[in-house]
Amino acid sequence: MWTEFQEYLTYLEVDKAVAERTLQSRRRALKDFSSFCEANDVDGVSEVSRRTISKYIDYLVEEGFAYSTIMQARFLSVGAAFRFLYREKKMEESVMGRVNKKAMKKKAQNSMSEQEQKKKNNPPTHLSKEQVYELAENVGPPSDRNSLLIKLMFWTGVRASEAKLIEIDDIDLEAPSIEIYSPKTDTNRTVAYPAPEINPELRDWIRNGRLRYKDADTSDRLFLGTKGPITEHRINEVVRDAADAAGHQKEERTTKAGNVRSESTSHILRHSHAMHYLNEEGKSMEDISQHLGHSSLSTTEKFYAQTTDERLINEFS
Repeated sequence: MWTEFQEYLTYLEVDKAVAERTLQSRRRALKDFSSFCEANDVDGVSEVSRRTISKYIDYLVEEGFAYSTIMQARFLSVGAAFRFLYREKKMEESVMGRVNKKAMKKKAQNSMSEQEQKKKNNPPTHLSKEQVYELAENVGPPSDRNSLLIKLMFWTGVRASEAKLIEIDDIDLEAPSIEIYSPKTDTNRTVAYPAPEINPELRDWIRNGRLRYKDADTSDRLFLGTKGPITEHRINEVVRDAADAAGHQKEERTTKAGNVRSESTSHILRHSHAMHYLNEEGKSMEDISQHLGHSSLSTTEKFYAQTTDERLINEFS
C-alpha cells in the first residue's frame, strides 16, 4: 500500500480514533485500490486521475461487487483518503474534485441486486422536525409526558429500550446532556440535545408532572405512568397513536411471518434524528454514529447512506 494512504490510516486511528472495524474496512479498500492502480501502471497518488477512479469503478462492477460495497466502502474510502491528502497538501490538485459522483453512482448501479434496488427506491422512513413536533402536539394523555418523550427521542436519537431506563440523575440540564445505558450493546454513552427545545418541558415534567405518580418517591426513572416506569411497549404505542392522530402514520407492512406492523414505531424518531442531522445540520456520519451508539461506522452507513450518498461522500474525510 502507498505511504500516503498509510498516513491517512494513521490519522484515522490516532486523531479520529475510529472503531477498529471501520479502520480495517478503510485499510482493505485502500490496499485493493493501490493494487489495482499498480496493475494498471499507476505508480503513486500523484498519477491517479479522474479516469483512474472511473476505471476502478468499472473493475469493481466487473468483479461482481455489490453496489453498497462499491459506493459505501470502496469509493467512499478512496475519496476520503484523497481529500485528506489534498487538505494536508500532499497533493497539488484535488482528484476527487474532478470526479463526477453521479456518473460513478450510475456505473455502480449496474451491479445492484434486486434487494439493493428495493432499498434505493424505499429509503429509511423518517419524519421532518416539523412532522415530529406535530406528533408531539397530537399525543394522548398524559400529554406533558408523551410530548416530552417524543421530542427527547427525536433530539437524542435514543432507542425505546434506552429511553425507558433514563433516570433523573442521568440528566445534566446545564450541559445539556444525558448519560444513556444501552441494553442492546451493554455500553454507556453521552447524548446531547438543544436546551431551548427540551429543557422547558423537561424541567416542568421533573418538578411537576412526574410527581403526580405514586412511584415518583420510590423510582428514579424519568418517565413514569400509573403502573410504574414506562415500558418499551408503551413508548411504541405513544408514537404510533400520535402518528395516527397527526396523519403521519406510514403504511403498514407485513412481515415474513405474516404479522402486520405499523411503520411509525418509536424507531422512526431515531431515523428522523439521524436524517435531520445529516441533511439539515450537516453533521458527519462519524458524529452521528457515535451519538446513535452504533458499534461501528459501517452500521450507520448501512442504514442512512442509501439516501445521502452525496452528503456522505462529501462529509466523510
